[in-house]
Amino acid sequence: MRILVGLILASLLAGEATAQIEQFAAMPRIWYADISPNGSHLATGCSPRGVREICIYDLVSGAAPVVIPAPDGGEMSTFSWPSDEYLLYYVHTVQSLRTSGGLRTRTLSQPVSYSLATGRSSLLLVNSGLASPLIGTSDRVAMEITFLLDDTQGGLIRASRPGDFGTVVYEMNLENGRRVRRLEVSSGQTIDFVLDQNGETILDVRYDDDTGEFSIQRAGPGPRGEIYSGHFPSETPRIFGLVDGGRAVAISFPVEGLRRLDVESGALTDFSVPNVDIARARPIVDDYAMSVVGFAYTDELPRQVFTNPVLAGLLTELQQILTEDSVTISAWNADWTKLVIEGRDMGRPAKYYLLDLASGGLGLLDVEVEFADSEAAGVRSSIVYEASDGLSIPAFVTLPPGQSIQTGPFPLIVLPHGGPQSRDTGEYDWWASFYASQGYAVLQPNFRGSSGYGHEFVEAGYGGFGTRMIDDMIDGVHYLQNAGIANTGRYCAAGASYGGYAALMLALRDPENVACVISFAGVTDPFAIMESSSALNTELRYWEQYTGSRYGSSAEQAVITPVERAGEYRAPLLILHGNQDTTVPFGQFRLLRDAMGNRSDARFVEMDGADHYLGNPDARATLLRESQAFLEQYFPAN
Repeated sequence: MRILVGLILASLLAGEATAQIEQFAAMPRIWYADISPNGSHLATGCSPRGVREICIYDLVSGAAPVVIPAPDGGEMSTFSWPSDEYLLYYVHTVQSLRTSGGLRTRTLSQPVSYSLATGRSSLLLVNSGLASPLIGTSDRVAMEITFLLDDTQGGLIRASRPGDFGTVVYEMNLENGRRVRRLEVSSGQTIDFVLDQNGETILDVRYDDDTGEFSIQRAGPGPRGEIYSGHFPSETPRIFGLVDGGRAVAISFPVEGLRRLDVESGALTDFSVPNVDIARARPIVDDYAMSVVGFAYTDELPRQVFTNPVLAGLLTELQQILTEDSVTISAWNADWTKLVIEGRDMGRPAKYYLLDLASGGLGLLDVEVEFADSEAAGVRSSIVYEASDGLSIPAFVTLPPGQSIQTGPFPLIVLPHGGPQSRDTGEYDWWASFYASQGYAVLQPNFRGSSGYGHEFVEAGYGGFGTRMIDDMIDGVHYLQNAGIANTGRYCAAGASYGGYAALMLALRDPENVACVISFAGVTDPFAIMESSSALNTELRYWEQYTGSRYGSSAEQAVITPVERAGEYRAPLLILHGNQDTTVPFGQFRLLRDAMGNRSDARFVEMDGADHYLGNPDARATLLRESQAFLEQYFPAN
């Protein structure tokens, strides 16, 4: 009788665990939204069948939404309305391409046009982006594609060793996906053409990958010539688009941050907005009017400051009506009568609202993830601690549901972000929330080298890829332990991409205290990636800033290379990697697996068909299921 009861109880618990994994692994119910220029249609990123798809709502007739299904073997990304008749969306696929360096696997981004009238989708140029909506021609857009010129073959290819750039702009037919005509073509070193809404070329942006020289040339029918030049060996400035009716561009520089560049004079001026650190902000550009209407930034959650008085007034009213801590306007139609609003609280799934000013209606579109128990996502808060050298390190901590700092200490999992020039925020995090639901405190440190805190903070990480940046994470562990939030002694390290690498390095730099390692798509030999990569010189120089020179001694390289130190691991390892990963090659998984030999406490999981970004529920569920079993064996919460 006791055996039967035990089996029933075990079955119930297993079923509960499976349901919980599926809930945390599920794709967001809503993940993006945009409104057509005339306000007649709303497109939302949705997941009615468990994978990312697009739902289109007719806001005039109120008819049932049309669902654009996810393609076989591809994942949907962002979308926009270039006109009232067509939606432009992007699909990512993994394909093998023949290059001068042989057959290489690449992730390609392909825009697809969807016709509201016919319900048909048409493929456009591979790896191209929207250059101009061509206002006044509802079934045409300008698409831009940049190649590398292959000197050995004398032609255009999609990937090669570093060479000159070639950029082409085509007018494309949205109804059938065909090229109508070529609008612009460069012979070399042009990495971007900046076009206005009508398709007229305003600027020609050039870059010499060998020297790092970046320049902006005035194009178009008027006087031509260089209006800006600078030396950027590892990171180039980013142009957000034309502003001030086409008289200037909003451009962000690696060090100075966001500036305004006058198209005629080449003068650089600051955007000055009270209470906003422009160096850390990005412009909010109204694509219909080609003007900067405000600025967005993130402290703990997304924030906006609008300079446009209409949008500023609307945001103020919305912040008084909605209860969420973070309220932002993410989309609108051409005359600002219909708007999509996002509301967020710390650690809680985002809510999306639709505001119709004509009717005065404000309604909930959907919530990112819906939990039966509102506390299930855990308790998330921000902290700042001091690294051993005195640098302040921002971080986020997620505690088990219903708990608080005062009810600790808890068993700890350190979950560093990828990048490494990225960051964690106070927004809902499905991975951290799952671990918290299992009884763990989860630390997500924004270690030096992370973005979002200014260039000096990024620069502080240079040369610390596997050393000082890892020590920042260990300092965070000590802070939580001293504060009584985390158990003293042992903890587990987990992460993806650079975070997976960091988890592996934590076990090497703090071997006495790391109880286990969970690494998804982690780098295991950074120098092997750089040496075998077909990346540009600028990309190699970028990574050398973080890792130190790849021409250093083998002993120096070995210090930050998990493969070279495989024999030093004391902690059990769970290593997962998608075999369709083109960001951190799957070969990195094989290198560590071969180096580890037949250790019984090292589990290697090849995830068939998975890429680098955990963009489908099956990949997420595999990660959570494997890590749950691994933690129960080597680092149980109870």
